[in-house]
Amino acid sequence: MTNLPVRTLRRCARHDRTFLLVAVAWLFAACGRQASDDRPTVTYNCAANSNEITALQKELPQFLQTEGIEVRLNPFSGEQKLYAMMAARQAPDIFYTNNAVRDRLAAEGRLLDLSSFAESDPVIARFPAELLAAARSVDGGLYAIPNFTHTCGVYYNRELFAEAGLEPPDPDWTWEDMRDAATRLTDDRDDDGRTDRYGIFIPAHFIEAFEQMNHAPIHRNTIFLEISAEAREVHERYLALIRDGIMPDIRRVQALGMQAAQLLQSGRIAMLVEGVPHPGLMDTLTIDWGLVPLPRFDGLEPRYFRSDSGGVSISAVTKYPDASWKTLVWLISKASAYQPNPVVGNGDFVDAWVRKHPGADETGFRDVWNLSAQYPGGDPRYFVRFSSWTMNAILTRFQPLLDQLWSGAIQPGDLADAVPNINQEVRRELERQLRSPSLRPGFRSALENALRQEDALSTESSRP
Repeated sequence: MTNLPVRTLRRCARHDRTFLLVAVAWLFAACGRQASDDRPTVTYNCAANSNEITALQKELPQFLQTEGIEVRLNPFSGEQKLYAMMAARQAPDIFYTNNAVRDRLAAEGRLLDLSSFAESDPVIARFPAELLAAARSVDGGLYAIPNFTHTCGVYYNRELFAEAGLEPPDPDWTWEDMRDAATRLTDDRDDDGRTDRYGIFIPAHFIEAFEQMNHAPIHRNTIFLEISAEAREVHERYLALIRDGIMPDIRRVQALGMQAAQLLQSGRIAMLVEGVPHPGLMDTLTIDWGLVPLPRFDGLEPRYFRSDSGGVSISAVTKYPDASWKTLVWLISKASAYQPNPVVGNGDFVDAWVRKHPGADETGFRDVWNLSAQYPGGDPRYFVRFSSWTMNAILTRFQPLLDQLWSGAIQPGDLADAVPNINQEVRRELERQLRSPSLRPGFRSALENALRQEDALSTESSRP
């Protein structure tokens, strides 16, 4: 290191500080929400996905020319980053939320109520009513607009079905039909006493969809955990697939070192439950595959999974609410990165998807999608069915027990025995949050009323 006089070092330090301040000022000016020509500029938290970003960057200049709105992309990788930006008063104008965080952010005054925009924009009339209903918060506000929806189904290897002498599954098949097919497709091809191919794999996070198919009572904004008889029956049936050796358990899948899609592609499994549409799967499978809806439970009308937990929100502190709304609508209804989009036309979506993915019509995609639209059960997933205020308290205690159940470490009865203790902790957490001064009145009263109703039901059920 060169030896310099102290005075020179101080002068260099002052120069460095001056340079740093100028650089920071330039950075903030560049990232600000108002361009030099005073046109509105909004920031959009897009996914950190190179294909999505590239597609948006190609179309944003035309959007600027047409609407006079400049959109700046902020690749986003997690909720914690969003919270940090909000805390630093650097919140993006448009960002993704789901039910698990939406109400909490709205209750803290961080989200713009979009009701008046939605009422006057004709594009919203094309949205499925059930999606808009699910987007309403407990205080009646509309703090997010649905940006996509999907269902799930069973992907299967046509060649393996033919080898086993099985007809392709019928869209109206039942759980027992599925189980029989999985049994016949399970194989120890080298007779070494170890299964080389399993009949089916159902990732554990799809268990809620089967609870719904079995007509388990599932309600929105549930405060406490409850395991219904219908849910317990599904747990038993799911465990039986593992116990009878026709589905690998979690530890076996981990030992194979493959993702679920790789298991299907490699022939390690003959059937796989996954999301529909699922571009990452549907566009990469090279086997001769087909698609069929989830199996029904005997005697019950199907209630197919339809996601409705996610949406796009606008910051309550946005400088340009009108421009942010126009941008939000364009992203959902016109930006090619998100098309075809089922929230802006169901029938058109099926045809558009088939055109974009040649061969999809021969897989059974149309049947799966149309049946899910005819018998929509909504979104039963654990991380969205519970109240925003109790979801973390429930799942941090419940999810590890589920993982132990699927791996055989505990029994279904152990899971049920843990529910009262979990709910005691949930009550304490909820009461603590109700004391928070940041909770807006509409949300506070809704939570207090829900808690009273839960207490009344508990009292009623405990009477002899």
